[in-house]
Amino acid sequence: MNEELYFVADAALVDRLGRELVGKQETALIELVKNAYDADATEVTVTIGRTSLVIEDNGTGMTRQELVDGFLRLASNLKVRESRSRRFQRQRAGRKGIGRFATQRLGDVLTLQTWTDPESVGLELSVDWKLFKPEMRLEDVPVRLVDIPPRTAGTVLRIEGLRDQWSEAQIRRCWRGVANLLQPFPVAPVAMRPTADPGFAVRFLSGGDGFFDPEIVADLQTEILDHLHALIEFRVNEVGEAEWRLAQNRFGPDRNWTRIHHKHLEERNPPAYSTLRNVGMKAYYFILDAKLLPSMIYTRVRDLLRVQGGIRLYRNGFRVVPYGGPGDDWLGLEETYAQRGVTLAPIRNLNFFGVVEVYDPEGIDFEENTSREGLIETAAFEDLKELASSIILTAVRNIAEDRGRKSRAGGARAEPDASALEKIREAERRAREAAEARAAQRRQESEEEDKNEGDQGAPTEAEVAALLKEGGDIIAAREADLADETAILRLLATLGLTAAEFSHETGMTFEAVRISFRRVFDVARDAQPDDTEFQEDVSRAYSMLNRLDALTSYLNTVASARAVRELGPVSASREIERFSRGMKQQAEKQEIELKLNVPALDALYTRPMHEADVATILLNFYSNSVKAMRRTSRTRQILVQAERNLDDEIVIRFSDTGDGVPPENREKVFDLFFTTRAAAPSSADPNEQITGTGLGLWIVHQIVSKAGGDVELVTPPTGFATCFEVRLPAEEDDA
Repeated sequence: MNEELYFVADAALVDRLGRELVGKQETALIELVKNAYDADATEVTVTIGRTSLVIEDNGTGMTRQELVDGFLRLASNLKVRESRSRRFQRQRAGRKGIGRFATQRLGDVLTLQTWTDPESVGLELSVDWKLFKPEMRLEDVPVRLVDIPPRTAGTVLRIEGLRDQWSEAQIRRCWRGVANLLQPFPVAPVAMRPTADPGFAVRFLSGGDGFFDPEIVADLQTEILDHLHALIEFRVNEVGEAEWRLAQNRFGPDRNWTRIHHKHLEERNPPAYSTLRNVGMKAYYFILDAKLLPSMIYTRVRDLLRVQGGIRLYRNGFRVVPYGGPGDDWLGLEETYAQRGVTLAPIRNLNFFGVVEVYDPEGIDFEENTSREGLIETAAFEDLKELASSIILTAVRNIAEDRGRKSRAGGARAEPDASALEKIREAERRAREAAEARAAQRRQESEEEDKNEGDQGAPTEAEVAALLKEGGDIIAAREADLADETAILRLLATLGLTAAEFSHETGMTFEAVRISFRRVFDVARDAQPDDTEFQEDVSRAYSMLNRLDALTSYLNTVASARAVRELGPVSASREIERFSRGMKQQAEKQEIELKLNVPALDALYTRPMHEADVATILLNFYSNSVKAMRRTSRTRQILVQAERNLDDEIVIRFSDTGDGVPPENREKVFDLFFTTRAAAPSSADPNEQITGTGLGLWIVHQIVSKAGGDVELVTPPTGFATCFEVRLPAEEDDA
């Protein structure tokens, strides 16, 4: 016998493949949603009823040929041949050929409707999976395909006779299973990116049977965005002007759009970027603290951010790896958080869910590497990273300030309600007395008396629980405060030691340097006596050396005084004069006129305090004044006044001609971490990051408060914009 035979597929193969290839109902549904993604859908709605399930998308739909070759043909290699989608060039997400088995795994009957454009008729494919029985050949089981009226492009899958019931937990797992496909919030308008992927949104609904409308169980809004703590955005327009804002802030007021340039942090109207155009960021910020989120939501958000957290980069609508992926720290957030000296607020990648998007179709400023992974480190890309990190650090610092994990108005740390502790002690006393009363009543066997005493004394269980919770909140708040204070003190101690060491070393070497350089300058002058330009250079260099010598000598004196632990009366007049001598040349270099007005015959001695405290106050005021005057075109003047007032207080007033303090900030300037200066980028030197973090005036307030005095902003003298007034108790007479 010699004959040709052929393999024949039993119809039951469909059932076996459906159950074995797709073991879980969640896996089956996820695969069908992925097919919608592969069809370039931007929106998918999954509605799960008691007996049916509907998946509707607005993708490109399927032609008759695609239905036959792709859906009805087992083991089709259509997705292998077309590894990217037609419209948005998405990398195919669905497992090849598993979609049809996923529908069989979910229910008994499938109705598939699909349209490719609004002008053409659609197609409806009906499949009854119950007909695929053992001992029937696969090709003998018919499926029905008919034309249906036109409609907008897309596909609808309706699966009836569901094999399993669906819980909300299972539905949420399905949403998390497709979350990695989401580019949930395109930053730039889609009109700017006609060929770009506008994103992929999925929502899962439950119900819809009978007379009841379906309700949303899971989508980006319910799963993530409803629980965010703030939204941080920036945008750079077509001429390079950058601005940022903080919105949906759960802890305080929003910050409206404000101009920014990471290299001009002190300027309120900074210049435009020369490298950045059409760039934007939208980042949702989450503080992963179980006390700030309900327990189930906290777990859900935490688990999702561990996988999807970070700020991803999109170029012309397409994701650029590895930016924002697991283990990638392209904005330096993890490094900044690890320092814990620059910011005390949570600022890791897993605290964010967002995107940065650039529009550069010609690849001029943002060009991919030849490996197709990452971008070439151009000047524009470096500016983008530093701008983004600067804005994120600034926004998170604002949020930390709003949360109250810092000083409040006037610099005094907000103390927890001490009366709550008294309430707890009172509740404990009442409970103890009630127990004693009940014991006495039992001995007297008087039920009525027992009832009355109980009503008067014993707090209810709910009252006790509420009081204990209040006490726990107080303890938690104080622990957080102490942790913050410890970190701040560690930072300040490190800075103090570094400054003292620098001053000490430079002070020891300056005498030798001065003698040597004076000889060098004299020889240089004699060598070229007729070169006027060279002579000016020599004079300028010699002047700079003297200026540096005077400044270093003054700082060294301050550091040495700070090292002495003993307290004693401090002459405000003498410290102001020392400050003037030490800073005079430095002020002249910056075209600042430094004027003093102190009494000639009164040393203005304060009560015992550190000798360097007054110098520290003056230096902080001076630093802020210099920044404020740089932001204006006015004549630069600083006036330092001192006097003894009628209340026998030593009063120091420090005035400048800067741009002033806005009225809304007058009560905040002494708060810990309050600053109007944007944060330096994460790549900046640590010293630059520390500058402008809102510690200076807080330190001033701590010094003054500890000395028993007060400090505030007062009306400045005529011609000046800002005046800080310090009032310190005067030294008491021996009599």
